[in-house]
Amino acid sequence: MTKSNETTATSLNAKTLKSFESTLPIPTYPREGVKQGIVHLGVGAFHRSHLAVFMHRLMQEHHLEDWSICGVGLMKADALMRDAMKAQDCLYTVVERGIKDTNAYIVGSITAYMYAPEDPRAVIEKMANPDTHIVSLTVTENGYYHSEATNSLMTDAPEIVNDLNHPEKPATLYGYLYEALLLRYKKGLTPFTIMSCDNMPQNGVTVKNMLVAFAKLKKDEKFAAWIEDKVTSPNSMVDRVTPRCTDKERKYVTDTWGIKDQCPVVAEPFIQWVLEDNFSDGRPPWELVGVQVVKDVDSYELMKLRLLNGGHSAMGYLGYLAGYTYIHEVVNDPTINKYIRVLMREEVIPLLPKVPGVDFEEYTASVLERFSNPAIQDTVARICLMGSGKMPKCVLPSIYEQLRKPDGKYKLLAVCVAGWFRYLTGVDMNGKPFEIEDPMASTLKAAAVKGGKDPHELLNIEVLFSPEIRDNKDFVAQLTHSLETVYDKGPIAAVNEILDQV
Repeated sequence: MTKSNETTATSLNAKTLKSFESTLPIPTYPREGVKQGIVHLGVGAFHRSHLAVFMHRLMQEHHLEDWSICGVGLMKADALMRDAMKAQDCLYTVVERGIKDTNAYIVGSITAYMYAPEDPRAVIEKMANPDTHIVSLTVTENGYYHSEATNSLMTDAPEIVNDLNHPEKPATLYGYLYEALLLRYKKGLTPFTIMSCDNMPQNGVTVKNMLVAFAKLKKDEKFAAWIEDKVTSPNSMVDRVTPRCTDKERKYVTDTWGIKDQCPVVAEPFIQWVLEDNFSDGRPPWELVGVQVVKDVDSYELMKLRLLNGGHSAMGYLGYLAGYTYIHEVVNDPTINKYIRVLMREEVIPLLPKVPGVDFEEYTASVLERFSNPAIQDTVARICLMGSGKMPKCVLPSIYEQLRKPDGKYKLLAVCVAGWFRYLTGVDMNGKPFEIEDPMASTLKAAAVKGGKDPHELLNIEVLFSPEIRDNKDFVAQLTHSLETVYDKGPIAAVNEILDQV
């Protein structure tokens, strides 16, 4: 590796790309004049470390030229990514940092970028173009406007109301999907596949069901029926730890490889994608680059959501309250480490269907080993983001299932929820305020502060909690006790107390 600094580094773009080929691998495939078979909504760090990397491998190793990606920024906040993508001709560096080794390369599979707030119609027409076969998305759980408690579209959300009344200026993915599919429907074209790459149970089923619900509200019954009958939306399980990029990562890329990159991606070496083979308009041969294309994703998806994402959330909220900055520090705390292992073994794994070739306890151990990687510098604060989207999908379902069993176990799960509820006050254990990043932040914080050690204020938020959990006196009593312990003695004491009881 060559050492450099800000004054001698070279900005990354199409003109300078060749100058880096002696330093690290660069794209050798054509990037101009190729078709963009995929339009991707939500070009964050995870997309650029996952789907875009798999497409890069296909283009690099198997010379595909009809499947490059057109990235789309849906939100006003995506203006920064728009500027970076424009300046760098959509090129960026991926850095895979393991415990011992680091690997880096430049990715070029994104060949165009569109900023939806500037020209929504252009994005809709791009999605409707016959060359577009797949519209993929990483919009976070909250971007689906799906109520886990009622399994329905949040029709009263202002953004959904906007899209129903102002189709020319969509604010959600449904507004864009509806208008683009409508164009294809009117032209007699095959619908594109909608492919979710978000960490959600049955992500494909969810996005399609919510789109159908949205379409029915538009009062075009024939078109809604066409969507329901013709549009495919495969489920998928995605996995790769990818922290947010900061100036620290940008400086690292500059100092190490002499590259000025406004949007590098730093990720762990591990990468996995299990994908249901359910496409209406063709797909790339992802099997050639390690994607597991299967008939049924459910068991893989459930394993990952409950063990990895659920464990992540538990570590995040308890670890944040315990004063840790990085997730590897939380994993190395012996009390929290033991808590996660016992939680999974006693209260989560017994609920899971078997996955061929997978030992769940070994999987849990491998997850903890991955999270212990200090090179990633994955912050606890990042893990705590968007809890209103993650907890109802990764932690609460295990509680519901345990409540339905005559001998259900949920004491350890209740500690996780108690940690989340205490975190939602927006004040750490030392009395220092912090910002809660969540679309429901104001509602959640107000309920957490008002309720204090009493969980009822938060449990009464109907879009998050169903009566099944809210009205269960035994669970509420356990949650109340755990919440009181977290408040009075701290998260580690709360965990130790429960561990002594199991």
